[in-house]
Amino acid sequence: MYKQSEYTFNVNTTSQGTYNSAFKFSTQDVGTAKLIFNLRKDNAPLPLSAVTGKLVLVPANGKKRIRDITLVDKINGIAEYVLDNDEIKMYGTFKAELVLVYSNGQAMSAHRFGFEVTQSLMDQDIVPVAEYYIDDFESLKEKIEELYNESVQTIEELRAKFEDLEKIETKEGAQIKANEALSAAKSYTDTHISDTTNPHKVTKGQVGLDKVLNVEQASKINFDNHASDKT
Repeated sequence: MYKQSEYTFNVNTTSQGTYNSAFKFSTQDVGTAKLIFNLRKDNAPLPLSAVTGKLVLVPANGKKRIRDITLVDKINGIAEYVLDNDEIKMYGTFKAELVLVYSNGQAMSAHRFGFEVTQSLMDQDIVPVAEYYIDDFESLKEKIEELYNESVQTIEELRAKFEDLEKIETKEGAQIKANEALSAAKSYTDTHISDTTNPHKVTKGQVGLDKVLNVEQASKINFDNHASDKT
């Protein structure tokens, strides 16, 4: 069972404009959204022998995909393609182009066209996820390098934020440091008060003793003895 959209393309230079059809699929048309191509040239079916059909799909998100089509009837020029499970979820307007590549090296654009995938009510609450579509190895390499650089930048930003958090002083931490400072100050003060030496190295000149003569004086006993001596 398929939901089919049929295109009849006359392959010539006068009909190469983009054909925007009224065909609409739903995001719930999983495995059932089929594109059918009837190819004609000079009012006759276009033979598809020695041909590989390529379908270029550009959904609304701009992520180009290149897919092989199925050649159903090579004599009568009939081919088809069924949208895969990823493509049918990419709702919006699709731009497309059918290209024929011949085994002798020739290639030909059959036609450009468009169709629409509408978002089903069943899918409207689904959170969109990032998807990456890779056409060749170089694109894969570039995408891996891009994701790696984004990861490194994110890690560096997180590291910087954690460093800032480590610098933030909590209330409890500040109180502990204040108590330690008070305890150290009290210990220093108590030690200083009990120190009867000259901890500040005060000199005689600083207290004015440099002006006092350093002359030995008689003791009171000697003075009294001297005062009472009548001889």
